[in-house]
Amino acid sequence: MRGFSCTIITKEVRKRRYEIAPRTVWKVLKQAGYSQCKLTVKPGLNKFNKKERLEWCLERVYWTLEDWKNVIFTDETAVQLGGTRGKRRIWRLSGEVYNKYCIQRRWKGFSEFMFWGAFSFDKKGPCHVWEPETPQEKKDRKADLDTRNSLIEKANKQKWEKEQRKWLRDWIKAHGRKLGGTRKTWKHNEKTGAFVVKNRRGGINWYRYQKEILIAKLLPFAKECLKDRPLTIVQEDNAPAHKSHYQQGVYNL
Repeated sequence: MRGFSCTIITKEVRKRRYEIAPRTVWKVLKQAGYSQCKLTVKPGLNKFNKKERLEWCLERVYWTLEDWKNVIFTDETAVQLGGTRGKRRIWRLSGEVYNKYCIQRRWKGFSEFMFWGAFSFDKKGPCHVWEPETPQEKKDRKADLDTRNSLIEKANKQKWEKEQRKWLRDWIKAHGRKLGGTRKTWKHNEKTGAFVVKNRRGGINWYRYQKEILIAKLLPFAKECLKDRPLTIVQEDNAPAHKSHYQQGVYNL
């Protein structure tokens, strides 16, 4: 019903043998305080999402202002430069199409970008505008990851071989015979601990977030907050770039 126009509501009322005009429906709705607005957009939540959010809130239901002062909040949002996001409604007469108060201008140079920022109770943290990754940055990223992987490959291989030997012993113990067929061979990839950046369209990958935000801006700001509040914590959402297991190593350091 909430999405019905005045004309449709009129037809529904007339089905019940009440004569009424669309204009009357509009007047009644306005007198009752109703306005035609855009639908409020909220993210869809499944049972797991609801359970997770409820638990998060219940853990902090008795937090005081002093507790919340310890939190650094961070987030990203899409920004339009030279334009306005979404549709805007106004009240006007039919002859006011080009009235200066009824026009939304769109300037040349319109662009859209991602903006990141952080803040705590009484400290305005750093901010960052994501620029498109340049070919040189991609080349530098590859060289950096190759260097990182060369330093950890030996340790990762030893760990993998140890896990394979244990798995093989458990399998023989469970089946009472040796395992036939081709054995697995070592390969340094994401599953075995290598640093890997997947090429995906859109979004910010874990590497850019780690280099441009986490190491360069967020952690220095957190250290600054720690001077005044030793219990400072950083609150991030579950965006893939944030919750990547690669980031935990940086936090641990």
